[in-house]
Amino acid sequence: MKLFKHQKEGIQFLVEAKRAILADEMGLGKTLQAIKAVSELGGQNLVICPASLKGNWEREIKNANPLDSVMVINGRTRPDGTYYKLQKWTIINYDITSYHVEWIKEKQDAGEIENIILDEAHYIKGKSSVRSKAVLEITENATGAVLPLTGTPLMNRPAELWNLLLAIRHPMTTVKGARTRFSTLYCGGHLQIIPATKWRPYPIRFWDESGATNLGMLRGELKGYMLRRKKDEVLDLPEKIVSVEEVEMTNDQQKIYDNAWEMYMEFLRQNPPDPSKMDNILMARHLIEIQKLKQISSRGKVKRMAEDVENAIEQGQKVIIFTQYVETLNMLKEETGKIKSDGKLIKIASISGATKAEDRQKEVDRFQQDEQCKVFIGNIKAAGVGITLTAASIVMFADMEWTPELHRQAEDRAHRIGQNGTVNVYYYVMKDTIDIDNMELLASKKKTIDIVIDGEADEIEGQATISTFLARMGRKAGL
Repeated sequence: MKLFKHQKEGIQFLVEAKRAILADEMGLGKTLQAIKAVSELGGQNLVICPASLKGNWEREIKNANPLDSVMVINGRTRPDGTYYKLQKWTIINYDITSYHVEWIKEKQDAGEIENIILDEAHYIKGKSSVRSKAVLEITENATGAVLPLTGTPLMNRPAELWNLLLAIRHPMTTVKGARTRFSTLYCGGHLQIIPATKWRPYPIRFWDESGATNLGMLRGELKGYMLRRKKDEVLDLPEKIVSVEEVEMTNDQQKIYDNAWEMYMEFLRQNPPDPSKMDNILMARHLIEIQKLKQISSRGKVKRMAEDVENAIEQGQKVIIFTQYVETLNMLKEETGKIKSDGKLIKIASISGATKAEDRQKEVDRFQQDEQCKVFIGNIKAAGVGITLTAASIVMFADMEWTPELHRQAEDRAHRIGQNGTVNVYYYVMKDTIDIDNMELLASKKKTIDIVIDGEADEIEGQATISTFLARMGRKAGL
């Protein structure tokens, strides 16, 4: 198997560091680098990954090391007894890891599991989640390498790095008061007090670490413990061009949206989005109301997107479409399913949250290999990671999530090793709707993330958050 120069360098870095984060941009082959690194180090290996990627890992291991034995753990049943035989590789998903912590630690203590790979390692960013605690128990007990892999070491802010640093035993996590120091130094950590209200006669106090400060110093502390390469630095990949396509509503759609907007404005007037007074319950209610507007906008783009897909197919292209909404996904499948190519209805591949793990790769293979399968439609979260869709060079988004890295991951299903053409990414936004506000929030968050991982600035002022987004909505309501 031929390795690129950057992959050889990555393998060497991981072998020498043993506990380090591989944060290469999506599409640079982190999976292969990790497999080769632990193979060179020797020993038996545990891979912890999202459930949807277990099949992909089994396949990649077999491709890289055909003679290695692989066992995939499914469910909560303890894999002991006569039916269990220790394998060179064991693969388990994050969601069930907490049920197998003691078994894994027993195998570690017996020298039967040495190296740990954490794929999509940002899954353990939650400091108090059951998933994070279980994984950190395992990494703390590891005798060999611990390699967190993620193209998105932070989804929104520096605080999300902490658990990854714990996993690799970074020196800054071992000093007295390490967590507080990290929070105050790099996350702008401070005590936040939400005053009492007539509905809640007591104040809420919490530690706010949503900031991003002293980033130059943070990047310095990561040297030697995190390797990050960007595609344009190490690969001669075709260009990726991101564009925005504005869509106009029909009169009927406009009436539906305007009605929903007025209802939301009334909700805002009754529940002012004051960040100093907003608790989690009220925040959730605001987000539910916003989602209603976003879904109306998303559905309104389906006809236009289907027309653009048909034009692309007529020009010999395959197309990838992402959405966060089940209803939009189904509408897109229905509309694009009417398109013909060479006199025949095209085939469509699709992955949603309901797609079984064993069927994911079948859908990917169909899109990649079947010439008549012209369209891939996926949920941004379910289909935005762990798969390769280089048969297409056009990527469309019907709507936008709150986190820019989810979009970057999804874009790079096409823009990765194996892509031969320029990748054109189109974000469809409905004119004069909440889409515009959502897009501006993503742009601001993306700037924060780029500065932390790749940039030069030492601090970021005026970061965009959901709270600032809601405050903007409040101004529109005249509050």
